[in-house]
Amino acid sequence: MTQQPDHASAVRLDHLDGLRTIAIFWVALYHYAYFWTPAGKGDNLLPYGDALAGAPLADVGYLGVYLFFIVSGFVIAMSLTRSAHIGQFALNRAIRLWPTLIICGTITFLLTSFLGPEELRRDPLEYLISLTFLPPPHVGKVIGVGGMEWLDGAYWSLWTEVRFYIIAALLFFASRAHFLMSWTVFALGCAGIHVMGVTSGGVWDALARLLFTEYQPFFTAGVALASMRFGTLRWAKWLLTFALVQTFVYPTLVAGGLTDREAAGLIIVFTIAIPVMLARSTVPILSSRAFATIGIASYAYYLLHQNAGIAILQLFADQPIAVIVTMMVVIQIAIILFSIALTRWIEVPLRRALRRKLTRRTPAPTAA
Repeated sequence: MTQQPDHASAVRLDHLDGLRTIAIFWVALYHYAYFWTPAGKGDNLLPYGDALAGAPLADVGYLGVYLFFIVSGFVIAMSLTRSAHIGQFALNRAIRLWPTLIICGTITFLLTSFLGPEELRRDPLEYLISLTFLPPPHVGKVIGVGGMEWLDGAYWSLWTEVRFYIIAALLFFASRAHFLMSWTVFALGCAGIHVMGVTSGGVWDALARLLFTEYQPFFTAGVALASMRFGTLRWAKWLLTFALVQTFVYPTLVAGGLTDREAAGLIIVFTIAIPVMLARSTVPILSSRAFATIGIASYAYYLLHQNAGIAILQLFADQPIAVIVTMMVVIQIAIILFSIALTRWIEVPLRRALRRKLTRRTPAPTAA
């Protein structure tokens, strides 16, 4: 990333927002067609059961989160270059994430508390801890409270994202000129730790989980693609290749291995992500106003679509299956529209106001 032109960080790529739209729709399909049904790994909370479980690619919709991680790697690699110091980067990330999390988390807490289902109800402590990005199960062990859960299961990826931000920022601001090299060393180290964690367990497994080694290849792919898109570092291609190999090899190290459907899903993820992120011009459909608008609001929609949506759906649980499915779609459309309004009229103005206010109060560090 050292040879990235100055204007790169100022460019907003609409087709990246389009990628976010694909990612969030895929995740929503997974939750509402497969995960919360008898066929999936979650509780049977959808009143229409397995009626949609056969939807194409629904069973591997969790790969949409991995697509988010690739986009995040790409965007954060750009965002770091326009941050004067690590404090500014941290402040921008906090302003970007926290206000929306507090708003959407509060809405989810209230809806699940009043509407249920019982499996999704959380107590106030779980609600508050979830708003810190820290995993309630881990915090619960520290404070001696067992059985704590996320306010919404989708929040697990926020904890992973935050750890990526921390490590990427530390490596970048330790040496801007050698960020890609530093990240490559980190990725190689993660690969070794991941293999040791899978084969030996124990401390190695704990360290692998802390360093999110299972998901590191997706962030690495995004970092490499950002360098290829804006820089001239040829060996970024080798880093991308390494990340690709990891994503297909890691599943083979655990029980069950890499299924044909998972392999197909991974191929789809990278077949979409790589050309779109390297595109030098607009991308049909993904750069459209509709896709970009939903993509910009995808963070709010991600926070609301699952538990809040299921809670509202309980109001129609006694209706015929066709009616319930129709209402599920209507509810999701309503949440999308609400997320767009929240992003446009509350999140963005609030973010700008906070940035102006806090930036004036936070002086830049003096040079050593």
